[in-house]
Amino acid sequence: MRRVSHMIAVLALSFGSGLAPGPALACGVCVALPEYSLADRLLSARVIVLAAPAQDNPFKYTSVSVLKGTPEQVTALPEIPFLVDSVTRSAFRADPDRTVLMIYGAGYRDKAGRSLSNGWSKGFLMTAERAQFVETLRAQGEGWASGATDRAARVDYFDDYLTHEDRMLRNAALIEIHRAPYTLVSHLTDAMPTEQLLQEMRNPNRLAYAPTYIRLLGLRSDTKAKEFVRQRYQRVVRNGGLNLYDWGLAGIEVDGALAVSGIEKALAQADRPAEEKQILIRVLAESGTAHPELQPQILDIYKRELENGSALAIWIALAVKAWNTTVLNPAFEAVLTSEAVDPATLFLIRITLEGGEPG
Repeated sequence: MRRVSHMIAVLALSFGSGLAPGPALACGVCVALPEYSLADRLLSARVIVLAAPAQDNPFKYTSVSVLKGTPEQVTALPEIPFLVDSVTRSAFRADPDRTVLMIYGAGYRDKAGRSLSNGWSKGFLMTAERAQFVETLRAQGEGWASGATDRAARVDYFDDYLTHEDRMLRNAALIEIHRAPYTLVSHLTDAMPTEQLLQEMRNPNRLAYAPTYIRLLGLRSDTKAKEFVRQRYQRVVRNGGLNLYDWGLAGIEVDGALAVSGIEKALAQADRPAEEKQILIRVLAESGTAHPELQPQILDIYKRELENGSALAIWIALAVKAWNTTVLNPAFEAVLTSEAVDPATLFLIRITLEGGEPG
């Protein structure tokens, strides 16, 4: 039972974390956005310093200013391991007073917030605007650390940087919008200009940010953006492909109930891969949470899916958990009588029927 409970907890965390699933099809040139962002590193850091080339070695960094921690802590840490590259050396030659942000703290964290090790990570070459960004982020972000619930404030903070002239700051904002639960970003109507979004999507070097661009296009109010989304989401929902989750969300933003009906048709395709159907179930859940007026239609779709079999039952149970509805209870009870249902699905459905929390 403990193993089943752990599995449910992982599924619930994955479903509700606000992170988009990976591409439905493999892509040899795609680069995934980091789950552990710049803001995470800054806010969880043990030590933050500004570094410059050492006087006795222009290829080696040394701390020149401490933003977080104490000089004694810096001295006790391992040396900064990064070399001063040619681009950064050029910047230092142009302005010897420039510095590079260095962060000592946890590296990559898993979905449970655990880190395998501590170490130095390189931030960026500092400018006056980046210094202000770091200062305000640290001041406002005290409530955003691991386990915090005020994620809406985090989205609002980074929203202001989506059109910033500094690409590094734009990238930081795009990653945060990508990671946030969709219901917290669905109000960002016209956050970025359509022409800028389309230009970025045509740039092969910006492919990693495509999921965020697609969602923001779906939230645009102008006709050009809507037509662009409409031409593409229908094909991807019908045939599958990259960024299925994001095109599904954008399509529902543009076409509402019509797009929801299109997703139901896609779910009915007998040869549709199971992982794509799971993504479509999540698209409906996220859109229904952001737009409660769509929930009755979505619940009807879930009901029909449950009547057709139990393959998607665990994902549907996760989807409606936050909606606090009993509409699907008869369908869930019918699933419980099936001999083909796995233990994890049975467990989660029972929890759903009882109104408890998985874990």
